[in-house]
Amino acid sequence: MTFEWFGHACFKLSGSGGSVVFDPYADGSVPGLILPPLTASAVICSHGHSDHSAADAVRCVGNGFPFPLRQIPCWHDEYKGAKRGDNLISIVSCDGLTVAHMGDIGHLPDGEMLKALTDIDIMLIPVGGVYTLNAAAAFELVRMMSPRAVVPMHYRSDGFGLSNIAPVSDFLRLFNEDEIHRLPGSVWEIEGPEALSGVYVFADSII
Repeated sequence: MTFEWFGHACFKLSGSGGSVVFDPYADGSVPGLILPPLTASAVICSHGHSDHSAADAVRCVGNGFPFPLRQIPCWHDEYKGAKRGDNLISIVSCDGLTVAHMGDIGHLPDGEMLKALTDIDIMLIPVGGVYTLNAAAAFELVRMMSPRAVVPMHYRSDGFGLSNIAPVSDFLRLFNEDEIHRLPGSVWEIEGPEALSGVYVFADSII
């Protein structure tokens, strides 16, 4: 299984059954980023904001969704959507791994929602705050869900990102250094669940 990161909350997941792009962004919606032409079996958008919903930027090929998929409705804010609306958590099973893309989740889940978020291998979680969970809340959710691996997203970097959200360093400093895996580029190839542990951070070489 392979992940490719295109900045912000946009990833392409490729496996033996096909591929899916999560949360492609429209041109001009994320400073410093322009989405390249993408082709995939399917596309998932967590909500309708332009920095997550440019489904027409992805050329879809094949028939239907390539992987088992569960989606969990939640909210974009801590007021049950009153400020920013709804959000979808998407859980995909691919090549023996379970991946949860949290979209722009803005609150900590509890009760039945939290029960539905168990047994996650790879969790893609926003950490920049303002529009989503901030670093401290994201860290708390990681501890609640206990995924094998965590990939932070939706943060500000030196070369791109929304100017009023936090850098990824705010999130990383909550972990021990030996828990952090700094990937050399924008592509991550994963062998299997036994190799997963800690936080995986893509390099900013996507620009």
